[in-house]
Amino acid sequence: PLFKDVLLVCEQENLLGGTFFALDGCKLPSNASKEWSGRISDLRRKKDKIEKKVAQLLEEQVEADKRDDENNERPLDGSNRGKQIERLKKKAERIEGFLKEHGAKIGKQGREITSNITDNESAKMMTSHGTIQGYNGQALVDNKHQDIVYGEAFGDGQDHYHVPPLLDGAKGNMEAIGHSEDCLKEKILVADSNYHSPTNLNKCEDERLDAYIPDKNFRRRDPRFATQQRWRPHRGKRFSLEDFHLCAPETPAPELTTFAILRIGHISSIHDT
Repeated sequence: PLFKDVLLVCEQENLLGGTFFALDGCKLPSNASKEWSGRISDLRRKKDKIEKKVAQLLEEQVEADKRDDENNERPLDGSNRGKQIERLKKKAERIEGFLKEHGAKIGKQGREITSNITDNESAKMMTSHGTIQGYNGQALVDNKHQDIVYGEAFGDGQDHYHVPPLLDGAKGNMEAIGHSEDCLKEKILVADSNYHSPTNLNKCEDERLDAYIPDKNFRRRDPRFATQQRWRPHRGKRFSLEDFHLCAPETPAPELTTFAILRIGHISSIHDT
């Protein structure tokens, strides 16, 4: 309700154009650890591994107690081992409780995807900074003053299925502030190639949207990109065969700008002169 109230104020202040919309997203980490992620079979193996470790630590503790008794020595402080056992037991109990309450998590393609014990609605997804456990935040923005007309967070790193719920949510918000049911008809929608999928395109067609969503290979067909050089990270100079000199163990190496001395089949030193 609060979001719709804000949107209503934007409408009253004539801040919404209602004819041109842009869609994009951002992957955000959640308060959940990747350590607690995996398929159901992975989590079971993790639980069994923890239980085996607990049994091993208990055996070590028993053996240590026996040695202390046989030698009539004062028992050593086993508090660290005891704390480790308690921590591992809690982890195993946590996994067991999750497995009792949850089954396999099935993705959009009908295959099992990774679950997460801490936050099972989040997902593992790739970002420019590596893999995170989190959500894919999506926003549909009006072009006139970049006001968000609808936003939602998804536990799915791919954007192939996000257009239908976002358009339905945007329509609901626009209707709530007085627009008609076909408020998106013949309007313009732009999105990047991550949204190019049959599901998304069919939804745009059903809504009679003028959608501009390029496919993954659009640059190959565009003559403006024919002569464009793809950026690649700079690589430092690598050693070549000319940089190496093979010599006997006692033979002094010649003076080279950069060379390595190979002695008895391996590099023993590298010099810069």
